[in-house]
Amino acid sequence: MNTPVQHTIPLDNGNAHYVTFDSVVDFHGFVDHQIERLSAANAKIFKDIHSKAANTVYYRNDWYGTPHIKSMEELVHHDHFLGMHLLKVIQPKIKKRLERYLALVEDQVLPKPKLAYNDKGLGVFSFDRAAMGLFRMQPTVAHTKMQKNISQMKIELDRDNKTTIVKKVYAQIKDKASSFPSLQLYITAGANANIKGDQLLYIGLACAELVEFMELRGIAVEVNIIFETYFEGHYPIAIVRLKRYEDPLDKNQLLLLSSDPRYFRYRGFKALIALSNYFGLTILPGLGRAKENIGKDFIDAIGTGGIVFEQSYDINSAVSEVTAILTAYTQKLKNK
Repeated sequence: MNTPVQHTIPLDNGNAHYVTFDSVVDFHGFVDHQIERLSAANAKIFKDIHSKAANTVYYRNDWYGTPHIKSMEELVHHDHFLGMHLLKVIQPKIKKRLERYLALVEDQVLPKPKLAYNDKGLGVFSFDRAAMGLFRMQPTVAHTKMQKNISQMKIELDRDNKTTIVKKVYAQIKDKASSFPSLQLYITAGANANIKGDQLLYIGLACAELVEFMELRGIAVEVNIIFETYFEGHYPIAIVRLKRYEDPLDKNQLLLLSSDPRYFRYRGFKALIALSNYFGLTILPGLGRAKENIGKDFIDAIGTGGIVFEQSYDINSAVSEVTAILTAYTQKLKNK
């Protein structure tokens, strides 16, 4: 998807220009496509960003997190989450806070999936439903000796002589997202320049724990990543669907896109330049800034009903964000 549909909606202090992507592959394809088609002004900014990155790598700055990166090659092709070692530190702290919400979640009367039946082969064949109208067909009289022998063999094997008056025998879940207890989650990626590299790691770590916590309790979760910036009254934004409700969680992808400093501060920066270029904007040399609560304001404006995990740069604030999401979710269940 190299040319996604453009949308524009008003927000405080400007307009949000946004596009949506069904997968990470579509998103990366779009960014690579746009980078080859930058305006002269945006191309110069990308060149400057690349030069600054090379300089930062040379001086072994911790802006990209620790351990220090050794080459630009590592930065350009970085595809694994930097902070896996922090899982042992943050997991116990998050889980301790999550347990107080376990009773709230389990006490809710969760809606049951609603099934719809069709005759088009969609979904799973329901033998029980077919059996309700099952009857035996009588074999037809054969006109030749060979046909008679074939018919006799089918009778003896008890094959090809049963049918059902029930035609809609394939079952599928109706309105899957609304039938199941579910959580649509949006994670605002990145940070302003004053945030140290390792501080970004807590966003993804907390979100990964939240997703696993919910799904282990039968609550399907959809995960979307929001890439955004703000400059001169414009909010270029991309919504990247990382996980559908029915997909298994790819923890590395979630952690990488949501909070890895090496990813965001190079490939994420490329994305912000590509987005601006796609909307006909010239991004500022500093690539704009992340505005507080922009994720929540944006999702409220487009009305998806999702819950947003905003930027949190230490364990305590990340845990507080998770527990706030759980509180909002359990309140939503009570109001159903």
